[in-house]
Amino acid sequence: MSGRDGTEDPGAVGVPSDAGSGAHSGALGRALAAVDRFINPERLRAYSIILVIGYAAGIAVLLAGLRHGLDAQGKPPGADFIIFYGVSKLTLAGQALGAYAPHLLLAAERAIFPASRGVFVWTYPPPFQLVVTPLSLVPYGWALAGWTAAGLAIYLIVVKRAAGGARAALLPALAFPGVFMNATQGQTGFLLTGLMGGGLLLIKRRPWFAGVLLGLLAVKPQFGLLLPLVCLAGGRWQTAAAGAGTALAVSAVATLAFGAPAWIGFLKAAALSGDYLAAGALPVEKDPSVFAALILLGAPVLWALVIHLIQAAVAVILAWPMWRRGPADMAAAAAILATLIALPYLFDYDLALLAVPIAVAARRAGAEAPIGSRTALIYLAVLPIVLAPLGKYAHTPLGPAVLWAGLLALRSMWLGSMSLEPALAAVA
Repeated sequence: MSGRDGTEDPGAVGVPSDAGSGAHSGALGRALAAVDRFINPERLRAYSIILVIGYAAGIAVLLAGLRHGLDAQGKPPGADFIIFYGVSKLTLAGQALGAYAPHLLLAAERAIFPASRGVFVWTYPPPFQLVVTPLSLVPYGWALAGWTAAGLAIYLIVVKRAAGGARAALLPALAFPGVFMNATQGQTGFLLTGLMGGGLLLIKRRPWFAGVLLGLLAVKPQFGLLLPLVCLAGGRWQTAAAGAGTALAVSAVATLAFGAPAWIGFLKAAALSGDYLAAGALPVEKDPSVFAALILLGAPVLWALVIHLIQAAVAVILAWPMWRRGPADMAAAAAILATLIALPYLFDYDLALLAVPIAVAARRAGAEAPIGSRTALIYLAVLPIVLAPLGKYAHTPLGPAVLWAGLLALRSMWLGSMSLEPALAAVA
């Protein structure tokens, strides 16, 4: 059993084949126990190798099928990365505010790939514009490769730490479908995992540096939604101060670089995105939130929002004790899961963040883990790649149920470890 800061003691990656403790009866309990027993390190390694080979083959096929730099759907490799590259082009040409003008951004994108049929818009804040500005200093392909490789390296460092430093975590981390989603979409999931996951995991050992990492979430500020509550619950005042200072500093630099009107452009773009999501104009099947699920099922927007806010508040209530008294790794995992539950607007590529709670829970899902907790890890692991197809073709919004299963499984593990502490203390 690890100490209260669960990040120090390297543990075995994967889970043992023993069933969780506690008496469970009925067909459901037996089925969950059977799945739990099925998951072991040997199978995890074998399936990870198969998935990594499959990803590599899939990417090779995608690249081989390009015509004039575009795939069969008229999109460039990296798909969404064309947004970042186009904004970089505009910014370096002295048209930074053009990022928020769809016609100017579209012209910049078409200048790179004239036959592109995709329409991509910029909805990020000015601090993220600082990040993407240098990208077009090199050709598109090299920029995409560098963006993906650098992000993947950061992602692997953080997931390895979440797994207690075990090298064996790297192969399953590569096999996680969120990696494939980000590599093929050229999106921000790796960066997000590095900043949020890294910051939360360091919050006890290096609170000031953790605050800097979390403050850099100014590039995607919605993911900092619950961070003030996390810091309040655990009394993380140094982290809160460093985070606030970093966010303000980065925002000030962006304002100096692009001007205050850039923030007005961002706020307008963010408001339009919310309207598009509510109207179903955005791909709601790629959004794992309760709000998007209810919209997909035809619920009125107001009711969808109210229900979403209620369940978000419940998630915070359930996660609060882990933020207050839990080991650092479990508190970090709970913060990530609660954030993903609380946000009404996110997409499948953002689910790369799930690698952190999966690694934490897999490390701790030993013989005493509640039955079904390991099964929940499987659902969390496959969610990024099945979310959109199930929502689009089966009209089944699976995201909310899986995220909630993950949070409840993590809470059960934590409660189980808490109940064992007095007995372990007596033995010691």
